[in-house]
Amino acid sequence: MKYAALVLAATLIGDYADAAQLEITLNQPALDVQPYHRPYIAVWVEDSQRNAVATIALWKQLEEGDKWLKDLRQYWRKVGRNAGSEIDAVTGATRRPGAHLLHWDGKDSQGKPLPAGEYLLNIEASREEGGRDYHRVAFELGKQGQINLPAKIELGPIQISVK
Repeated sequence: MKYAALVLAATLIGDYADAAQLEITLNQPALDVQPYHRPYIAVWVEDSQRNAVATIALWKQLEEGDKWLKDLRQYWRKVGRNAGSEIDAVTGATRRPGAHLLHWDGKDSQGKPLPAGEYLLNIEASREEGGRDYHRVAFELGKQGQINLPAKIELGPIQISVK
């Protein structure tokens, strides 16, 4: 009986360990526009029923508070308006144009590992006096792979590595 419990525990731990992480290379293009305001960007994960499970990154004007956060329409509806202090750990200032590397450890917003399975990665950008871009792509935790998303206006090409 103890052996069966150990095998079951090892199997469950293996399912979580195999579903360990995402590595995202998010490219912000240098736009030749005046005035240029750095875009707000949100990156989050939803389960297969489209319930938000983790915010990976939220870049916004820190001194503005949540004043313009509603411009990230999808993020605001799914996460932002109900977010508590759990997003403080992933919130940072807006970034300059260039490549930015993000890591996600496969854990939900409470720090619990998510089981292997299908999830949705969402990436949204919105810029004052500019455009708004949004990507949603399915991926499978626990199954290695590469996903490439095309450039849009506010977001350049995005590379996602599922590990």
